[in-house]
Amino acid sequence: MRKTSLMALAVTLAAPGAALADSEFSIAPRGRVLLDFSDIDYDLAGLKTSNSDTEFRTARLGIFGKMGSRIKYVAEFDFVNGGDIAFHDPKAKDVKLSFKVNSNTSLTIGNQKTPNSLEEQTSGRFTTFLERGSVTDAFRLSRRFGAVLSTHGDRYSLSAGVFGNDLNAVLYSHEGLLSNEHSYAARGTFTPINDDNHTVHLGGSIRRFTGNAGDQIRVRARPRIHLSQRLVDANNQGKNSTVYGLEAAYVSGPFHVEGEWMREDALNASDGFFVQAGWFLTGEKRTYSVKKGAFGRIKPTRAVGEGGAGAFEIAARFDTLDLTSANAGKMNTWAAGLNWYPQSHVRVMLNAIHATARGAAKFGVGNTDGMQMRLQYDW
Repeated sequence: MRKTSLMALAVTLAAPGAALADSEFSIAPRGRVLLDFSDIDYDLAGLKTSNSDTEFRTARLGIFGKMGSRIKYVAEFDFVNGGDIAFHDPKAKDVKLSFKVNSNTSLTIGNQKTPNSLEEQTSGRFTTFLERGSVTDAFRLSRRFGAVLSTHGDRYSLSAGVFGNDLNAVLYSHEGLLSNEHSYAARGTFTPINDDNHTVHLGGSIRRFTGNAGDQIRVRARPRIHLSQRLVDANNQGKNSTVYGLEAAYVSGPFHVEGEWMREDALNASDGFFVQAGWFLTGEKRTYSVKKGAFGRIKPTRAVGEGGAGAFEIAARFDTLDLTSANAGKMNTWAAGLNWYPQSHVRVMLNAIHATARGAAKFGVGNTDGMQMRLQYDW
């Protein structure tokens, strides 16, 4: 059943190309491999241990292209299972069709992220740190099957959509594509300055989620290391919630700063924020798309193999998540990062983490320290 579903999906994506001239249909491979190493020390009231581990965070393969002048498509699947590469039960990521309504407006249908958060709309290939902010993890900003209408101008972008289930729940758990679980989301961004040296980004988003009868929302987060334990964990938060978010970023040559605040109103209210800053020691500038309201790929001025050593970036971040009202404590995380971009599609990342848990945290009060390293390649 699973193989049949995936084959049917591939045929569905490829079939329209048979009716188009070669110049109107294109297909190209895409993918990424992220290999992570971590070392973690827990000094918490209820957890005093340490561990080192390795995992393939992502091993993603897919295709993308166009069908005529108005339709684009993407189909990506992740072949990581339990931290190892396994070519069975691949998880659907972006599987979608985009229809160009006019030069500024498009309608996208398929498995995709809800339009929330600058960090989430920026590909994980291009984020400054290995892990996104705690709020995007805790408030479950993930992919779902739905339809998103997007438009943009020279200084703004707007998007709104309606969503049902995750496509993986349909492929592997035999759930309905448009089940009783659904959500609505919208995001707007404004870019008053965007020139060769400076970018100013402002934005806000909202998401309304309604779960199935008997469902219970869970709000939890790790201290920004994927292989670590979750230090704060709030169960039984009802089946409905509303997430509000504000975001801002500033780029001035090699310097960049970014921050987000989010709040989720469920059975209890939870909120958090992060603020981070970075500097390219080799002079590169973080790229930005007004259309997407998101950051893009870094291209080293002098790449390895082209007479240079690549791009080097240093960064620091403070991150906090407060689940006190849900009687689940509070987590503060400090991070320092060093990134090396030998070439535009290759990156080596190193993060040092110090996190504190307070209040009624899952393992009690205390500290967690860790290091995480990533080897990244995409095409």
